[in-house]
Amino acid sequence: MNKKMIVGIFALGFAVTSMLYAVRADASVEKKIDENLSGLSKQLETEVANKTELAMSSNPYDYIKNSEEYQNIVNLGPEAIPVLEKKIDESQGSGLFDYIFAAAIEEISKVDLKEDQSTAWDTGEKFSEKWKVKLSTLPEEVEKISNSDQSSDEKITSLKKLGVPAVPFIIDQVEAGKTELFPVVQSLVSTTSQAKSFTATDVVQWAKDNKDEFKELKEYVLSKK
Repeated sequence: MNKKMIVGIFALGFAVTSMLYAVRADASVEKKIDENLSGLSKQLETEVANKTELAMSSNPYDYIKNSEEYQNIVNLGPEAIPVLEKKIDESQGSGLFDYIFAAAIEEISKVDLKEDQSTAWDTGEKFSEKWKVKLSTLPEEVEKISNSDQSSDEKITSLKKLGVPAVPFIIDQVEAGKTELFPVVQSLVSTTSQAKSFTATDVVQWAKDNKDEFKELKEYVLSKK
């Protein structure tokens, strides 16, 4: 067996292993979402049976306001976003739980689509449509803002609004030398809090050392292009 074939087989094996890991990770996240969804569903059934004030509410946010199950879903972090999006897309119609999934995606991603009239939504189905369009333009939007004539503070404010899905692309900019953008990463990713006293050189090194942690998130965003 020649050297090229060995390298090719190794690369293929690594790719398959990575794919299987991603599938298992998604399955684990989906299981946790389903478990909490079941708990939330039972809670709502109890509210309806008891004819409580909550059961009469037409505001979906009332149902998640003090829900431990909803918070558990949000606490799963960015890994939950693709699974929640898939659940919205695969559901029949666009009901309360689709709306709850959409709200969870916004909270996890730190993105408020309703802030802009052009991306506002009022159903899970409409959210999914706007969300995909938003992600499809994200890499270019990060590059456009990063290379604009805005001040550093203005760039930071603009990039923060793009939310967690923009982080992998902001890290690319930081690694390329735009260290003034690192506060955006610190703001959106809680694990970077220890990096507050980093020098510019440290920040670039951090970007190089940690960018792989956001590889799956980056691939997810790029899949929308």
